[in-house]
Amino acid sequence: MAKVTLYGTPNSRATRVLWALKELGVDYENIPWDFRKGETNTPEYLAMNPMPTLPTLKDGNVIVHESCAINLHLARTYPGGNLPKLNDKEMSEATQWSFWSMWNVERHSTEIMMHRAFLPEAQRDPAAADRAIAALQRPLKAIDGLLSKQQFLLGDKFTIADLNMAAISGTLLRFNVDLSSFPHFKAWLDTCRARPAQIAAAELQAAAAKAA
Repeated sequence: MAKVTLYGTPNSRATRVLWALKELGVDYENIPWDFRKGETNTPEYLAMNPMPTLPTLKDGNVIVHESCAINLHLARTYPGGNLPKLNDKEMSEATQWSFWSMWNVERHSTEIMMHRAFLPEAQRDPAAADRAIAALQRPLKAIDGLLSKQQFLLGDKFTIADLNMAAISGTLLRFNVDLSSFPHFKAWLDTCRARPAQIAAAELQAAAAKAA
């Protein structure tokens, strides 16, 4: 029997959790509910997650939603596989970088995604995407400086902190954001996203997108 159940089509932020599950080697069941089909508005789903967002994870009597929070839960609860066990200090730092990524990268990358692809063409604003790219310059410069001194966010080992930030930052690659001014960040991102677990999760995402 699977240890955990992940609700959410791989063609969503659930792909980040699939990456973590594969790194950790945790047995899981994926129920590919899709918000585009109204499946996150059902009473069953809303009982787990009061917002109709994806993904949601059920782990015994523990229910967690928000992809980065899910991944931090998994890393803390099921250390092993290809992710090292973190001590309390390291877990606090991993939490810090996950929040940093959501505020400093994801809110801007989402704006780029919406105005370059997701919104109906008549509603897209190229200037909004350009402003988001401009807003990314300062945080990317900061993280590039850190990664010029060390291989990964917590030092010399790939951790859940790197996974969360790299999963979020993948949107920048998808929409061809110019990262040439941030060579250390770009090299780190390429290294993270070349991991077999990420490739496997991306393949599930691509298959779900094709089937949608």
